[in-house]
Amino acid sequence: MTALAARLRAATWLGWQVESNWVDPFLFVVYSGVQPLAGAMILAGMYWAVRGHAVGAPAFAALYVGNAFHVYVQQVLVGMGWVIVEEREEFETLKYVVASPVGLLVYLSGRASVRLVLATVSMLLTLAVGWWLVGVRWEWAAVQWLPLFVTWAIGLVAVVNLGFLVAGFALLLPRVAINLNESLVVALYLLCGVIFPIDLLPRVLQGLALLLPFTWWYEALRRFLLGHGASTRLAAVSDLQLLAALALTTLAFTLVARRGFRALELRARRLGRIDQTTNF
Repeated sequence: MTALAARLRAATWLGWQVESNWVDPFLFVVYSGVQPLAGAMILAGMYWAVRGHAVGAPAFAALYVGNAFHVYVQQVLVGMGWVIVEEREEFETLKYVVASPVGLLVYLSGRASVRLVLATVSMLLTLAVGWWLVGVRWEWAAVQWLPLFVTWAIGLVAVVNLGFLVAGFALLLPRVAINLNESLVVALYLLCGVIFPIDLLPRVLQGLALLLPFTWWYEALRRFLLGHGASTRLAAVSDLQLLAALALTTLAFTLVARRGFRALELRARRLGRIDQTTNF
């Protein structure tokens, strides 16, 4: 465990250097803050354009909170997929990472932890902008803090494991793998109830959405923070059932993702893709 902790710490330190060492710290902090601020302003503009016609204040609050937490999916999925492309194509160091005592899985975990920290900063800034500038309000006394924290933590487990699966596919794909990462982020954005409730999806897609932990994650985060969710279909589910569904789907998703990553990594090794650059 001591050796594992040391390896994870080294991978995290290296990940932070890669993420932040490209510019001076002040400009990096400004960039990290402007990005979520711009996203919040876009959401506010969308709401103001249709306010009084199709969207009410509770619906906008649910939309806003879902988008605030979706930044974890965006940061981790795109980031972990890009780690593979960057290390293999740009730096040509992926083969050394695989052969090192740290190992690819621990290295990806360290890089993901940096992404999680950056995503947390973006999430908090987005919620702060929503509270102070956009008018997204919730009753602080009514916030269910313990279920909210548990929900947040379980969701991060699902996000990181999906990141491993994306990284596994990136091992087999050429540089264009980055397009797969971004497409998956958009698909989850539409499918899991971030931008609109899953009630508006076709029945088949609703069933698919309920198999994904992120659908339960966004609904639980809204309910424990705002006091209400976004989906009419999930409104009949109790808080305990909501947490149980999130935990079960996350567990199943974690098992599938870990086995999938290992299988994809072994296949990439057999095909010689670890040190193969595509040069386009």
